[in-house]
Amino acid sequence: MTGHSCLPLIELLRAPRPDLGRTITTFVSCFNTTYGDPAKDHWDISIAEWERYEFLGDRVLNLIVAQALFTRKHSALTEGEMTRAISGIVSNHALDAIVRHLVDFEVFSRLIPPAIAGQNTYGERITGGAFEAFIGALYCEIGLDEVAFFINALLREPIDQASPEENTIGMLQEYFQKRFRAVPIYRETKREGPDHRPIFTFEVLFNNQVLGTGSGESIQKAEREAARAACRKLGLSLPDPVGTQPGDPGTS
Repeated sequence: MTGHSCLPLIELLRAPRPDLGRTITTFVSCFNTTYGDPAKDHWDISIAEWERYEFLGDRVLNLIVAQALFTRKHSALTEGEMTRAISGIVSNHALDAIVRHLVDFEVFSRLIPPAIAGQNTYGERITGGAFEAFIGALYCEIGLDEVAFFINALLREPIDQASPEENTIGMLQEYFQKRFRAVPIYRETKREGPDHRPIFTFEVLFNNQVLGTGSGESIQKAEREAARAACRKLGLSLPDPVGTQPGDPGTS
């Protein structure tokens, strides 16, 4: 996947406003033309190789986001704060939310091997894994610079907004991972307003117990506000903390 066959894909990766759907479609076409069956409209790759790309893509994503957080000019974060921010920005849940917000899932599913797609298990882990595999393959074929430009444009909002005060999603995730080796889930409960400026409402749950609800002009903002409400309910340290410390949720 080199030379002129890659030029349309490189141009898409360099776009200041990334088009994830067109980028996926062009990538699948270029990859299959070079390595697989050009007639197939899904990524023609074995599960084993897909998992290898997923492994690599996870590391590439973490590197790119870590560098973006480290070098940004405002709100310098400590090592621990960057760790929590990264865990929130590139988690399977966060990637799934971004994918479903930016592209028709039928287009995105072209990145999922048929053997996995046939199981009809389009959970967050599969979506996140497919995105990571996609990034891993782009890194191998095109290089870090173009992939970093693409990721920084795609994840600009969560990267710019990451701060000790705003990283409520990472804080909440860390709380549950340490105590229960599990993470809370987020669920959209309402979407209102015009299509070009919707207001999202999300709730965060653990063991089917609602911990908090939040609204915002983007999925990320709504989830962050829901996490903030949950952190306050749990008595976790926030700029305006609630002094009470209720018992652990979902364990009674």
